[in-house]
Amino acid sequence: MPSNKMLGTVLIGAAAFLMRNKKTREKTMSQIRSLATPETMDKVKSQFQSITKTKSSNPSVR
Repeated sequence: MPSNKMLGTVLIGAAAFLMRNKKTREKTMSQIRSLATPETMDKVKSQFQSITKTKSSNPSVR
């Protein structure tokens, strides 16, 4: 669990920095928008669905 706390702290720090710095926030959001094309979203959804189908068909896998 210590790694979860550290990850949470880093995420909170990054969020605080983005909220404070408008230029960085806008740059980050534009980069996320460029990555989140419909094709990319469909690819991620299909991969996620295949993972969940595999887990539901084999309940012993954690």
